[in-house]
Formats: sequence, C-alpha cells, structure tokens
Amino acid sequence: MKEKIRSFFFILGVLFPIVCQAMVAPGPNSLVFKSSSVLNSLPSKDVQSVYQDRDGYIWISTRNGLFQYDGYSITTYKSNLYCPDLLTNNNIYCVAEDAQHRLWIGTYSGLNVLDKRTGQIRKIDDPEINGIGISQILVTSDNRILFATEGGLLEYLEDSNRFLAFNQDNTDGVFPKTTVKSLFEDDRGDIWIGTWSQGLFRYEKRTGKYWKYPQMNSGNSAHVVFQDSHKNIWVGTWGAGLHLLHDAYNPEKTTWTTFTHDENRSGTISDNLIYAISEDLNTNSLWVGTRSGLSILSLMDIKTGHLEFENCYSGESENSITSSEVASLLRDRQGIMWVGMIGGGINMVNNRKAKFNMDRLSEAKRMLKSNSVRSILLDDEGLLWMGMSTYGFGVKDRATGKFTHYTQMLDFKNYSRMSTVMSIIQSPSTGHIWVGVYNGGAFEIDKSAPVGKRVKYYSPSNVPWMCNSCIYSIYEDSKQNMWFATRGGVSMRTADGTPVRIDSLKVGDTMMYDVVAMQIVEGNNGDMWVTSSTNGVIRIQGSGNSLKEYTVSGYSLANDKLNSNYADCVYKDAQGRIWVGTGGSGLNLYDAANDTFLPVHVLWNLPGDAIASIQSDKQGELWLGTNIGLLRLTVPDDLQNVTYRLYTTADGLQDNIFNRGASCVASDGEMFFGGHRGYNSFYPDQQEEQVFSFPVVITNIKVFNQTWASLTEKERAAMSDLSPGFMNEIRLDYKHNNFSIEFSALEYANPERNQYAYRLEGFDSGWQYTDASKRFAYYNNLKAGTYTFYLKSSNSNGIWNQDVQTVKVIILPPPWKTWWAYTLYILLVLGSAWYAYRVIRNRIRLRNALHMREMEQAKAEEINHAKLQFFTNITHELLTPLTIISASVDELMQAAPGYKEQYRVMTNNINRLIRLLQQILEFRKAETGNLKLRVSQGDLAQFVRRSFDSFRPLMKKQDMQFSISCSPEPFNAYFDPDKLDKILYNLLSNASKYSRHGGMISIRLTCMEENLACLVVKDNGPGIAKEAQKNLFKRFYEGDYRKFKTIGTGIGLSLVRDLVVLHHGTITAESEEGQGTEFTVTFPVLRTAYAEEEIDSNLSGVIPDVEEIVEADAVEKEEEGADTTPSRSLLIVEDSEDLLNLMVKLLGTDYVIYTATNGREAIEVVEDVMMPEMDGIELCRRIKENIETSHIPIILLTAKNKEEDRVEAYESGADGFISKPFNLSVLHARISNLLRSRQRAMKDFKKQLIFEAKELDFTSLDEEFLQRAIECVNRHLDDAEFDQTQFLEEMHTTKSTFFRKLKSLTGLNYSSFIRNIRMKAACRIMEEKKRVRVSELAYAVGYNDPRYFSVCFKKEIGMQPSEYMEKFTTGGTVEDDMQYDWSAFGLSMVQVIHKIVSCTIITLL
Repeated sequence: MKEKIRSFFFILGVLFPIVCQAMVAPGPNSLVFKSSSVLNSLPSKDVQSVYQDRDGYIWISTRNGLFQYDGYSITTYKSNLYCPDLLTNNNIYCVAEDAQHRLWIGTYSGLNVLDKRTGQIRKIDDPEINGIGISQILVTSDNRILFATEGGLLEYLEDSNRFLAFNQDNTDGVFPKTTVKSLFEDDRGDIWIGTWSQGLFRYEKRTGKYWKYPQMNSGNSAHVVFQDSHKNIWVGTWGAGLHLLHDAYNPEKTTWTTFTHDENRSGTISDNLIYAISEDLNTNSLWVGTRSGLSILSLMDIKTGHLEFENCYSGESENSITSSEVASLLRDRQGIMWVGMIGGGINMVNNRKAKFNMDRLSEAKRMLKSNSVRSILLDDEGLLWMGMSTYGFGVKDRATGKFTHYTQMLDFKNYSRMSTVMSIIQSPSTGHIWVGVYNGGAFEIDKSAPVGKRVKYYSPSNVPWMCNSCIYSIYEDSKQNMWFATRGGVSMRTADGTPVRIDSLKVGDTMMYDVVAMQIVEGNNGDMWVTSSTNGVIRIQGSGNSLKEYTVSGYSLANDKLNSNYADCVYKDAQGRIWVGTGGSGLNLYDAANDTFLPVHVLWNLPGDAIASIQSDKQGELWLGTNIGLLRLTVPDDLQNVTYRLYTTADGLQDNIFNRGASCVASDGEMFFGGHRGYNSFYPDQQEEQVFSFPVVITNIKVFNQTWASLTEKERAAMSDLSPGFMNEIRLDYKHNNFSIEFSALEYANPERNQYAYRLEGFDSGWQYTDASKRFAYYNNLKAGTYTFYLKSSNSNGIWNQDVQTVKVIILPPPWKTWWAYTLYILLVLGSAWYAYRVIRNRIRLRNALHMREMEQAKAEEINHAKLQFFTNITHELLTPLTIISASVDELMQAAPGYKEQYRVMTNNINRLIRLLQQILEFRKAETGNLKLRVSQGDLAQFVRRSFDSFRPLMKKQDMQFSISCSPEPFNAYFDPDKLDKILYNLLSNASKYSRHGGMISIRLTCMEENLACLVVKDNGPGIAKEAQKNLFKRFYEGDYRKFKTIGTGIGLSLVRDLVVLHHGTITAESEEGQGTEFTVTFPVLRTAYAEEEIDSNLSGVIPDVEEIVEADAVEKEEEGADTTPSRSLLIVEDSEDLLNLMVKLLGTDYVIYTATNGREAIEVVEDVMMPEMDGIELCRRIKENIETSHIPIILLTAKNKEEDRVEAYESGADGFISKPFNLSVLHARISNLLRSRQRAMKDFKKQLIFEAKELDFTSLDEEFLQRAIECVNRHLDDAEFDQTQFLEEMHTTKSTFFRKLKSLTGLNYSSFIRNIRMKAACRIMEEKKRVRVSELAYAVGYNDPRYFSVCFKKEIGMQPSEYMEKFTTGGTVEDDMQYDWSAFGLSMVQVIHKIVSCTIITLL
C-alpha cells in the first residue's frame, strides 16, 4: 500500500509541472496570430522593428519606409516623389522616442529625428554618424540617448548638440570601437551592449564601470540582449543559438546555458540565428524570433529544469504567423505581443483572456452537424440540458463530457422528430424537467420515474390548458401555476390542474390568441409579464381559476409605453425591477410610477441594439446576451452612474451573437450563455477588469477635409505651432471655419469596439457619443469665440478612461469683427456721437423753443378751456335766475300793464342775455364736437329778413342806415334755421357794435351758380388791421373792443366759423382800415349736399315765436272746449327756492300744488334733471318703471339742451321736455295739452272695440296692466257674482292703487270698466251668432236681468241690443255720437269680431 502511495505522489510530481505548463503556456496551435486589413496594406512587408512610443502609437520600421499605426490607419514617413529628400534612407532599422517627444530614426545610412510636437523631420548631420547604419537606439531611464551603429557606440549630448563615441579611451580600455548590434537597459539601470563580433559588455550605472564578458560562442556574437521578468539575462547570437546567463552580474563567474537548434530532437529552438527576444507576461513565457520561426519557452520550466521550446512556423494553420523570419518582437502596454517578420508584415497575439469557459460541443457538432444552443439548463444533478439547433435537445454530463441526444434516450424512442427546443426549465416544486418545442407541444420529464415512464407529452389536442403547440417559453410561478407562452397567446395550468385560457382575453384591440408570446416571468404582486414579437410587452394581473379574475394591459409603440413592438426577453432582478430586451431598440426598464418603460439603452449609451437574454449574478449585476457580445451591466439603486463591460470573442466568447433565451444561472452562481457556436460558462466574481492603458489622443485635424499634413506650412502655423497630438489650442480664422478632429484610443486589442465621447463646450449641449467607425468630430460655421473641446474614450470592454483630453478652440473673427475694427468703430461712433451731439444740441435748443411756444399755446388753450368751462358752468347757473326774472316780468305785465316801455327794455335785455348764454353753450358744443346739423327746407330770404328785422330797433337807436336785398325771393333752400340764426346774429351784432354813429350796414343774399347761397354782411366802420385779420376767427380773440367802448367775449366769430363749417360752407372777411369790413358766407342749399342724418323733414325753415306757440295752444284749448275735469294736482320739484315759489304762485290758480326740493323727496312728478340727492332722469326712470306710478305724466325742465339730453329724457319715460329759460305761458300750455291728451286717451279706450295700445300712447307697464285687467274680466264674463274683491285678488294690487291707476288710464271706476268690457263682448257675440235672444246674451255677459242688461247696453253702446243687431248684421251704419267707426281700423265688423274671437287682445307696438 505504501508503495502505491509513493508511486502516486511520484507520478503526481512528474505530471504536475507538465499540467501547469499546459495550463499556463499555450501551445503554438492554441495561439491565434492575427492582423488587420490596415496592417495587411503595409507598403512594405519587410518589418525590421516594431516600437511603441510614449503616446501609444505603434511605429513599424521596414526596408521601405517608416509607418505610424493608431489602430485604424497608417501614416507613412519616407522619401518619395513628393518628398524626395525626407529621410537619409528609406531602409529603417529602428526608432526610439526621448523625453522631449523626439523620435530618433535609425536607417541604413544615417540618422533622422522627428519632432512629434511640430511634425518636422530633420536629418542629423554629424561626422560621427553620417552614412553609417544604426542597428538600435536606446533612451535610458535617465534620458540618455545611445546609438548602436556599425561604427560603434554613440551618445547624443544635448548640451553641446554633438555625438560622443565610446572606445577604449573613455571606457577604461574595456570597450573597443566595434559594430554594436544591441542595447538593453535592465532593472538596475545597467546598460547591456551586444556587439557583432566582440562579445557582450555591460555598463554599470551605480559605479560607472564597464565590464566585458567572456566569449560565449565561436563568433563571439551578442546580437540581441534581453532581461525577463525573473531577472534572467538572455543573449541571442548570430548563428550560435540562445544563451541564458547564470550569475550575470559577476563576469568572472558568469556561466551560461546555450539553446541551439537540433533537427533530430523536438523541443529545441527553431533556429540558431536569433533576431529578437521578448516576454509574454500573460503566459509567463519567453518569445524568441529566429530566422526560421517563433520559439516560445515557458519561464516556469527554468525552475523545473525541463526546458522545451514550442515553435511556431508559417503556414501551419490559418492562425499561424504569416512568415517564419521573425525579425522583431514587441510587448505593448496592454500585453499584446507584436510580431514583425521579414516578408510577412505584422501579426498580433493577445493572450490576455477573460475567464470564460468555452465549449464548442464538438461531439454534438459531429453528431448533429450543428453546435447552436437554442436553450440551456443546468439541473439539480449537474446535467446540462441544451436545445440543439432544430434537432431537439441533448444532455451533457459535465463530469465525463459525454453528450447524449434525446434520440438516444429510451423514453423518447416514440418522439424521434422533435424540432427546435425553445425552452427548458426545471420545476422548483416537483423537480421535473419541462421542454417546450416549436410546433411540438411540451414534454414533462420525471427523472425519478422508472425508465420508459419518465416522459409525458402535452399538446392542445390532449390537454385543455395549452392554447397552441408552438411553445416559446414555459414558466412556473410562486403559486406553482405553469404558464405557457406560445405563438397563439398565453395559457396557464393552475396547481390543481384547472385550465385558464388567457388567450381568450383582449389586449387593446387585439385578441390574445393573435399575440405571439416569446417569454414570461413573474413580477411583483403576482403580476405576470409577457414579451411578444408583435405586441411589445403584456402585463397579466389577477389570480384564481376563473378567467374573469384576470385583466391584461399592453405596452407598445401604439400607446408610447415601449419603444418597440418586438420584445425578446423579460427579467425581474433582485430589487424587483422589470427589465425588457427588444430586438432592435435595446434595453428597457419599467417605471412603475408612470406605468411605462424607460429606454435606458439610449440613456446609458449602451452598445448594440438587440438583447436576447438577461440574467443577474449574486452581486446583482446584469448580464445581457446581445448581438455584439456579452454585456455586464452595473446599475445602482438610484439608476445613476451606470457602468458596463462588454466581452467579445477577443475575451474568449463562442461568438458575439447569443440566442434568445439560451441562458441560465446555476445554484452556485455559474452562468451559462448559448449561441450559434456552442456555449460559455463562467463565474462572474472571477472576471477581472482590464485596466485602461492610454488616454485618447488627437490623431489629425482636417480643415475643409484636408489633413493637417497636407496643409501649407503657413496654414499650419496659423492654426498652431504644434502637431495635432500636442495641440492644446487651435486657432482658425473665419475662412477656415470648417474642420474636423480625428482621434484614437491607441488600444489595439479590439479597436473596432472602442467607444468615444466628445463635447465642444459652448456649442454642444452634452457629450456626443460615437464608435470607431466615426471617430471624428465635425464642426462647421462656428461663431467667433473661444470653445473648449473635451474628448474621452473607452476600451473594447466598455471601460471609460477618466483622463479627459481638452483642447481650446479659438475661432477668430473676420477683420470687420476684430478688436482693431471695433476700435475703429468706436472712434467712428464717437465722431458720429460728437456730430450727433452738435446736431442734437441745436435741435434741443430749437425743440425747447418750440416746446416753450407749445407750452405757451397749451397754457393759452388751458386758459381758453377754463374760460369756456367757466362760461358753461355759469351759463347753467344763470339760466334758472333768468327764468325767474322772465317769469316775474311776465307776471308784472299782467298785473300792471301800463309800464310797457320799461317791460320792453327788460324783455330785450333778458332776451339778449339768453341769446348770449345760448351762444356760449353752442360754442361749448363746437369745442366738444357735439354740434349737430339739422337742415330742413324753407324760405331762406324770409328767414334772413326776419332775423334782420330783430336788429332794426338797435340800429335806429344808433341812427344807423341799413339795407337788405334778397335774390331770388322767395328763396327755397335747405338750411339749419337755428345755426343760421346764430350766424346772422353774431355778424349783425359785430357790425352794429363796431360801426360809428350814423353808419351803414347792408345784407345781400344771392344764389350762386354752384347751387350755393352767398350771404354778405357789410359795414362802413373803421375796418380791421391786416395783423388783426389773421386772428379774427380765433377763439377768445377780442380785438379792439375797448377802443370802440364795446364789450365782447371773443367767441362770436369763432363760433360763426364753426357753424359755417358745420353747414359745409365757408366764411371770409375783407377789410381795410377806414373803409369798413365785409363778411361773406357761402353754403350749399340743395338736399343732396347733406347727409341723410343731417336732414330733418319735420322741421320748418322758420322758427315760430313763443307767442305763436302759446297762441296755438290756446286755439287748441278753445277747440277742445272747457275742461270739465276736476281740478288736477301738480308736484313741482325744484332746487331753487325762488323759482319754486314763483311757479307755485303762477300755477296754483289752476292746480293743487305740491312741492319738493330734491329727487329723493319727489314721489310722483319731477321737473328738473339737475338737482341734488337724485337727478330728474333717475327719478323719472324709477317712477316709470314702477307699476303703481308708471301712469303719472312727467315734464322735465332743464338747463341742458343737447340732442342727447333730450333723447335720454324721452328714453327714461318723460312725457315732455322744456329747456331753460322757458316762458311760463308755454309751460302752462304744455301742461294743459298733456292733460287733455290723457283725457282723449280715456275716451278713445271707451270707443275701442279692440284694445289698441299704439293709438292710446301707453307705456309698456300701463299697457300690460290694462291687458291683465281686460283678460281678468273676460275670464269671468258670464259670472254675475264677479265683484271688486275678486277683481283685486286676481290683479294682485291694493284697492287704492287699482282705482287710481284704472281711473288715470281709462277714466272709469272698476264697475264701469267691467260693464264696458262686457258690453263689447255682447257686441262680439251678436255679430258671431247673428240671431240671439237678449236673455241669452245677457246671461252670456254676466247679467241675470235682461232688462237691466238692455239699459246698460244702451247706456254704453248708445242703442238697444236689438237695434245693434239689426244694423250691424244687415250692413247698416250707426249715425249717433257713440257709434264705433270700424272703417278707421280698415276692417269690417265681421273682421273685428273675428279678431276678438281669435285672440284675447291685440297689441300694436
């Protein structure tokens, strides 16, 4: 037993290193050497060295030029037709960059230096280095620049700008002048120097001493020197193999192990001629480039002593190196190995892999010709169930690696034609495996059952809970209900086996059986979320066995709640968030607050656009199977600062495309994702993030699509003194404001997967994201100003570099917007301002002068307005006293008629004062624009003569001569007599005032040819001066009235002009001093000259005198006869106590007088509209709107005489309107006529067979009152008991009010009123029936006694009923005083009775 144990440990000790080597150092067949289309297009395939500079660019030295590679494009540096003298030689041996960003270029014949900051290349002209080949350039850690040349070892001395050659003189006799092939700086800072034939040397930095090593091969060749990560020193020779030094820092004791090529023994180096040595840190292996291939040695083997090379040769496979002569090796800062070959160009190998296990399912592919995984499940026994393409499913035992197809299982011998398995799950409650098949129903597998009885098959034909045989997804919820997502909707089998056919419900306008359901998952609160390829996402809410308990709601493009109708997968994470992956719109997250899905794919700038599957690991991170790789998503709870990592085939994935739903998570956290080329399994916590290597760099700047290199030197200098990669400021003038900035992350593992983001502050509102296909930022027509360009990038795994590049962009303004242009503008503005100041100052002075004049004029206008307002106010105040004086004079004339001359003087002065006040009021109207023209036809000549006659007494008194001539006579014309009277009065008044005693005044009226009347007023007075004539018609211009001892207001001629203009005429004045003055007035006389509203056909051309009005009223009174009406009562409302007392005295002889001093005290009648407390208009309106007082007549006496005042008075309900001052005789006559008019209305009412309100001139309230009274009597026409009490109840009024109002309107008391209405009804009945007995007629109209009826009928109608019937039914006429004149209505008796029968009452409005 002990021997067996020893043997076991012995075998384990032998095999363990081999196993470790196999795990760590991949064999040559496992290495994938690849290139890119850009690298394959290198103009030269003879690569002699590969170098990565400080920025991250890859520099490729070839026998025909130097090439710079940024991962996407190549920039060439070589002498050609366009730059024939760029380099000393196009055969480039090596390059190296120093701390000043100078790239030293060693060629076959000479040295060149490229200043990367400016882009300038210059040749080095120095005797020490001219024309010789430079094998290697080394820039040490302390910035020394060393050159290995054919002429020896050189160092560039920056201070003196010269080259120092090393020989025995300056190396203590150690280092000879010989050809140097290799330079290397180790971890101690020592410099190792390999020569062509003088062996190996070392410069010790610590002591400054040079050491020579013993000869290690026959040619004493040290062609290349390298130190690995284990601090081993390796020396490659030219034809003598590879040496590994032991005790390398003690030359006296140094030994070495030599590795040479042996064709008869495997595991030896590929060739003895060594070109290059490097180390792959990812595999901890030494890479040796030889003349015949690439040899790889695991450095772990050095400790075990088992040293064997794995050799890579050209042509071994499609992934092998392209050429066997490996001249250069480079490990870049990402750990990628670069292989430069003579004749083969460049290959790359990235041995840094994520820890993804990849299973190509080779056995399944051999058996089924496909390894596409459509669904996957790891069961509780560790068996891996997979849906394989369209070939059903298979089970793989991961422990043994055996794959078993379902056709090889005894339980499926009857199901040999299974198609694509879309879903495989294991029931959490029963442990059974459920398999959903496309067009093949579902299988339930009980692994614990005996063989042959493990499988149950379900389809719509044998179970009611399956709605369609095409199953995409099977799911068991927390209540052990089985859900089936099918091509025909969703169905469910409850835990007790009850079918619930969700497919019979409706989502929106679509039936669920028309919905293609792809995947289903349980959300929060028992809700089920279903993805659909036709209807987006569907949410099923409810529980139980009854379909009525379930509701469905949709989320799709139709209601803007999802950005796609094609939803592939749905997932609920540990936080309860619902995620949905779509087929073209990326990832969406459910927002419960707004009941919608957020398009987070765009918000978080995630790569790709199709999400096939979603899973989460133990840390809560999401893993998404997409169409561009495997996406690892870290989403904080607040959804802020979301980060992601993208894994692709470069990280060991089976493919970049994953199948829908082909994912699962094992209980230990292992994750599985399947695709078309197998599946990957991994543990998320074992994945290491790749640290970003370099910041993004600007590779080029194009102006109008011209590269920076192709711009002229002047244009480049104007833009910046530095090359694009070093620019911190870009200056562009307005003519070159069309540019693009190109950039690269200089990350070579998978450059096409790099992402970029840029932002031009001052123009872009946020970060602009782009991918490797559009790695440039384009701007056009930017406004002049300073901007800041920000740039960042991510590597191929989606890790964003936090180092953001910034460049200031200055857009220079055009010349007319530069500082000196603005200076010139300012000077011009200042000059213009000074000039404008001078102009404005002068204008201000002029304006001030004008303003002063305007102020004076405004002041004058204000004074004029104040005058006018004062005159207007005082006019209203004077009208009432004038009325009192006028009335008092009239009273005196009646009481003491003997003082006629005194009365005449008083009357003339009163009339003069009244005329003056009226003139002021007219002038006020002219000021406010309220003068209205009212023309009518009349005899103009007669009017002028009568107006002139009123001035005869004044002229005779002053002993003036006068004459008047009118032609034609009579002169029929249209004119406004009121306005023309005022014109004549003022002109004649002026003529008489300013004429001398015994002067001459003449009036001439003629008709002109243009149908114009010409009125000339001429005097022979002193005349008017020329200057005074300019102001003659101005308001308040008073002339020299003091000179002529006259008085004036200065408004007469101004008013005359306004009145003439109102009359569409003109007025002119001609005067000479000492010769007199002549005023000429012309105005049209035809009707067509005036607007329709200016014509009043009711007016006569001659205004009657007051005496005529009184006389006419007296005649009317005589015609009417003596008034038999009992004495009437008057209420006089007046705020002037004197006028009130006077009116009481004058009117008290005929009326019972009541008085009131204001509107509030007045109850029935009002006489003045200008009174305190309440004006007359308001009081009149209140009385006329009250049914109890609306019948009372009202006369308004007012100082207001405007047309609108008169209209307002009549609209308020006034029955009369008299302006102050008024003649008491006129007032007395108006009162008498108003009372007589009411008396006639009462008589007319009695005569009317039909109540006609238009002819009786009633108010609307009075008319309504009478209508209601008549209707009330007609309703009780045959009721003999209808009495006063019942009448008052139906009229809803008091007895006193009813009696007073009925008496005032009809002159009848209530019994007379009822009798009148009944007798009229009797007439109607007789006319209608023609033959009717008197008794019947009496009963019909409410009389029980026919005799009494006949008496009443004769009293009311004027004849017996029989006489009435005989006359009116035979067409006779009634001749007595009380007969009804039917012809006055234009109706026959039959028509009248017909109207009465047809309507209750007819009102003509």
